[in-house]
Amino acid sequence: MTKSTDNLLTIAADLNAAGKQVSIKRLPTRKPRKGETWVRQSQHGSGRAMGNVTSGGGGSTGATTTGGGKGMNLNRVYGMGSQMVADLDATRARAKSQYAADRRAAARERLMDKIDAALAL
Repeated sequence: MTKSTDNLLTIAADLNAAGKQVSIKRLPTRKPRKGETWVRQSQHGSGRAMGNVTSGGGGSTGATTTGGGKGMNLNRVYGMGSQMVADLDATRARAKSQYAADRRAAARERLMDKIDAALAL
């Protein structure tokens, strides 16, 4: 027995001698919650990633980025965001003007809704 177990039994014996009814209940061990352990997929080797970043993993091509999960998996990126745009400054300027045009159109639509509501009265 460990020292803590001996201490617990001593306390229980003292309480029983004093006339108190003592029962000892062993609680089950708490299992880890989701995300508290770093799980490795043992069926795919000894915790190593399958393939590597430079080989393409399984013959597929595309830019590679690390995933946002806790497992540190590498996910291929396709579609928007897979490549840097050729002219970033021009793209930012186009996006800025589009955002401004969208805000103006939304304001114009709200104004027309107010006018329609006033005319309906």
